[in-house]
Amino acid sequence: MTTALSTDARQALIDAGYSPGRVIGAGMEGIVVDLGDDLVAKTWHARAHDDLHRLQRFYAAVRESGTGLDTPHILRVLRFGDQTATIESRLSGRPLRGEMSDRAYFIADVDVSCVLQVLSDLQRATPTKAMTSLPVLEGEQPFSFDESFSANLAALVERRTSRFREVLTARIPDVERVVPAVVAHLREADETPSSLIHGDLIPANILVGENLTPSALLDFGFFSTVGDPRFDAAVAASIYDMYGVRARTNEDVLDSAVIAEFGYERRVLHLYRAAYALATSNCYSASGSDGHFEWCARMLERSDIKDAIGL
Repeated sequence: MTTALSTDARQALIDAGYSPGRVIGAGMEGIVVDLGDDLVAKTWHARAHDDLHRLQRFYAAVRESGTGLDTPHILRVLRFGDQTATIESRLSGRPLRGEMSDRAYFIADVDVSCVLQVLSDLQRATPTKAMTSLPVLEGEQPFSFDESFSANLAALVERRTSRFREVLTARIPDVERVVPAVVAHLREADETPSSLIHGDLIPANILVGENLTPSALLDFGFFSTVGDPRFDAAVAASIYDMYGVRARTNEDVLDSAVIAEFGYERRVLHLYRAAYALATSNCYSASGSDGHFEWCARMLERSDIKDAIGL
């Protein structure tokens, strides 16, 4: 993963009138550099110019939705050669946790409190059609604002599993039973009031202030849409410590917290985990040769997941 700003990107920012300083973040999508004056620039590895304008409009809608959290504010979109960059307001706070390097991590009370607060804040958002403008996954269309979230999700599961059926079947022999069971349960799911879904609530995407309460939320775009808040809760609990040796224990702690706080049914959380695993399994590797695919496969093999979908 590249962690340094390229010479071309640095020169493009200078030509646009900015003074790029130190790199303050680097991830799968791009590199963030300090510009001073409470501004940052993010150079994107693989985002098209038009995609970033769509993201700019999405963030504008989110900022007007009433979550109470600060969220990214794209002020300007730049293009230089075949690369792109965004000029954004710098958000206050620090990540709740950086990369989860401690594989034996026990989730702390502050983590639980922050996740509950963020989920509650997202539920406060007033849903608008503009908040369904992003493709839920790369290569997919946005969810329809006029259809139920569960119907949108069921259709996505069918499309994705049909596209990657051979790879999925090779790793998960009973996937031919799992898919129709998940789809049927989604199509029969009860409707709940929609809210803003982040889709990727990992610790690094939650910024906190000195009092360790959430101040801002970063990196919308992976499964970000409008829909059932139980989906965000289910996914957050599972990916918060995704690859840790205590991942299941930490998931159980977060599950118990959201069930107590919001009254969610554990069965529904498991159903949404199965749908997430099927829909996202091949997001990073069409051949299923990456860690995310294996994580999804193991999720679908869990007895509690199978019980939730009647298998």
